[in-house]
Amino acid sequence: MNDKWKEVVEAGNLAFSAGRVSEAEVKFQEAVKLAEEMQDNTSLALSLNNLAAIYHTQSKYKFAEELYKKALSIREGLYGHEHPEIALNLHNLAVLYSARRMYPLAEEYYKKAIDVKEKVYGNIHVELVSTYNYYAKLLKLLDRTKDLELIEEKIVEIEKSSKQTT
Repeated sequence: MNDKWKEVVEAGNLAFSAGRVSEAEVKFQEAVKLAEEMQDNTSLALSLNNLAAIYHTQSKYKFAEELYKKALSIREGLYGHEHPEIALNLHNLAVLYSARRMYPLAEEYYKKAIDVKEKVYGNIHVELVSTYNYYAKLLKLLDRTKDLELIEEKIVEIEKSSKQTT
């Protein structure tokens, strides 16, 4: 990875963390251009994901969706379908679809993210909790009590298991 690219990404992350979204957007746009020039797909996928997150927070959902999907496609080409980075992109798309009130798509992507995480980490792993929590919020919103109870039980099981291993 290129030092200039790393520098730009770090500046974008710092700006985003500080709430300077417009500055972060400019930095992540620059990071995308640099990654494209370097022809580095790993850097490009990360840059696209970062820029998509900015657009997501700005409610520019169409732009965010396009970039999340492009990052997902690149990562699938790099890693196949069972990798933590794939699960991250699937999770991000699920959250985006929830925000857009596209609940069937959101649920589909939460399930895909969970499936990938289970294949990567196993059925009872702390890495599943975040996606399960978001999925639970969706199920609660949809008033699907039985499905929600199953997810909440799974979260408790994972949390108990992680406490036993630490």
